[in-house]
Amino acid sequence: MLVLSAPVGEGHVAAARVLAARMRALWPAVQVHEVEGTGRGGPRRDRLLRASYAATMRVAPRLYGLGYDLLVAFPRVAAFFKGVAAARLGRALAPLVAADRPDLVVSTYPLTSGGLAWLRRRGRLPGRTVAVVTDVAVHPFWVWPDVDETWTLLPASRDQARAIAPAADVRVAAAAVDPRFRPGDRAAARAATGAREDALVVLVTGGSLGFGGLDTVVAAVLAAGTGVQAVVLAGRNERLRERLLARGLPPERLVVHGWTDRVPELVTAADVVLTTAGGMIATEALAAGRPVLFATPIPGHGRAGAEMTAEAGLALVCPRPWDVTATVRRLRDTPGELERLAARAEEFARPDLDDALRALAARAPRG
Repeated sequence: MLVLSAPVGEGHVAAARVLAARMRALWPAVQVHEVEGTGRGGPRRDRLLRASYAATMRVAPRLYGLGYDLLVAFPRVAAFFKGVAAARLGRALAPLVAADRPDLVVSTYPLTSGGLAWLRRRGRLPGRTVAVVTDVAVHPFWVWPDVDETWTLLPASRDQARAIAPAADVRVAAAAVDPRFRPGDRAAARAATGAREDALVVLVTGGSLGFGGLDTVVAAVLAAGTGVQAVVLAGRNERLRERLLARGLPPERLVVHGWTDRVPELVTAADVVLTTAGGMIATEALAAGRPVLFATPIPGHGRAGAEMTAEAGLALVCPRPWDVTATVRRLRDTPGELERLAARAEEFARPDLDDALRALAARAPRG
């Protein structure tokens, strides 16, 4: 089995690592090869992808959103760029696929999935291929009819993918998240992490890069007043962490974490997870049975995913900072609304990833 991802943000890689780990646990005798890159000659390309993505998200997120919106609005333009990208990635991946001759290939990065589709059309990929979509909103580059299966997170995501590529086999599957993200003991998690027992605990995150104007968002959460504690994940954004700590607020009001491996515990301790990024952290929160607030979601797939998640009853969208303040205050003062959101999140958490992988293995050919 071959599991492919690319180091653009953390979500694609995190999902791939989870899938590979579950495969090894389910089938100890199976060879599982993980590759976190875009194939032959890819290190320079991977660094460029990572750097350009990070720079765009921090400096010009609206530009990224514009690109997403244009590709969604003009399918023929998207098809042209998809064809160019698929050919480049297909050629780069060809030596790896030829050497491994995998029975099953799973991809968590859309351009890599396109490369696999390119190889399949040329008869150079005999194994079964699966594209795992890690966002609720399905970008046109996520869906390739020549890939055997495409896994999405919600029925609305499946419908969106089918509209992009009617010939694709699109399914709703359990989220590919670390098994530590599951409904757990909130009181124990709060005791372990120092979160307040007597407050509405809001876990604030802008993804691994800490983007999305978190300074403003954190201020909006704190403006909700007493009885609210903001716990912030600054990720790899050290400047953000320093700025928030410089506010000098007591931990009863504000706790700031840099890069940490305690995210599952912190999610369990929270009442609600507030994110500007969407993507993997939103999925992880829902898998843990925690509802999501999307605050000033980033343009493009972030905004689209926020709206789709809210329409499914799993989240609330706060377009402006003052909407964040009003929503946090309302959740603090009307616990019934928070309980209803949490109940929907726990429904999302019920499907089992291992069951999905077992069913997939039954459909894969044997080399």
